[in-house]
Amino acid sequence: MSSALIIAREEDVAEALELARVLYSRVEVVKLPNKYRVSTSTYLTPKWLKLVKDKLREGRFDRAYIYDVLSPRHVSYLIKELKILVEDRVMLILSVLAEHAGSKEAKIQIEMARLRHQIPLLRDWINRAKLGELPGFLGPGGYAVDAYYTHVRKRVSKLRKELEKLRKIKDYERGKREERGLVHVAIVGYTNAGKTTLFNALTGENRATGPELLTTTSTKAKMVSLGELKVVFIDTVGFIKDIPPEIVEAFYATLKEISTSSAVVLVMDVSDKEDIFRVKLKESLKILVNIGYVGRPLIVALNKLDLADVHSVTKLKSLVEPELSRELWPYRIVEISALKGINLDGLKCALLDVLKDSEAIIRTKSRTTAL
Repeated sequence: MSSALIIAREEDVAEALELARVLYSRVEVVKLPNKYRVSTSTYLTPKWLKLVKDKLREGRFDRAYIYDVLSPRHVSYLIKELKILVEDRVMLILSVLAEHAGSKEAKIQIEMARLRHQIPLLRDWINRAKLGELPGFLGPGGYAVDAYYTHVRKRVSKLRKELEKLRKIKDYERGKREERGLVHVAIVGYTNAGKTTLFNALTGENRATGPELLTTTSTKAKMVSLGELKVVFIDTVGFIKDIPPEIVEAFYATLKEISTSSAVVLVMDVSDKEDIFRVKLKESLKILVNIGYVGRPLIVALNKLDLADVHSVTKLKSLVEPELSRELWPYRIVEISALKGINLDGLKCALLDVLKDSEAIIRTKSRTTAL
């Protein structure tokens, strides 16, 4: 039975556990306070280091995860002290993505992101090996680490070239669709918000869905008729809080599909607690701005009506409008249940309403050409 120990701040525990349970049959947690101040040299202070050591002695664990972004110095120190392989939030996210990866593009993106994240750590291990400070169970010594570092650099270079070829193919396919006058609508949102369920409901597809985080690891496009328009709906990889730069770069294709779309449907889960809903909304809108999706239509789909009461939905809906700006997006807010098919016609009408604004479509095409 595989097992992992998670060390995370209280506010991150639920997300960390949900991710880890995709990979491990037994997951236990050490909760740090939300205002925990990281030790710059060791990450864990002596008090918390002792607590983690005690927890590791209580049960057999295959790996420990610090649900944060660790420096190479932190990783090396923690491995040496805890006598177990220690990885950070980035590696946990990438491991879950790898578990669900199906397409060639997704597999290449994930492998490249993992290797790029390892490079600074390998540099640190090379330096420590030369000083005789490398923990014994990490390998036979500096030469082996040095050789692996060289291999990783070459592998990343090869993967980047393969990925560039795939991106050019996707760009060509997107260009062909645009030449045919097809309108592109990206379905975006936090992981597990119901994006793929909505994509399936709108297109008749049967993409894999599930309660686990990060089930979708690559984009999928499907053309359907929506009134008089031919619309290409695009299912995308889910957002996640504070997305690490390695993952953002690796999923360039997804971000480009969003930034060049004629319209975006932002799927929000109304079964979330109010504080979680608010954070996800702010983060999602920030991502859209950061990737350059502004000045074009935005539909906020309040999803999972079947799992929430009327009062809580009304309350969450009241949080949405103050966060939106008509200067950034012509927007609509629609309440739906993708799983139960509730108000999907209302969503389609809202989409048609914003897409029939020919100026928005023309603006999209000119932006795409510039990209």
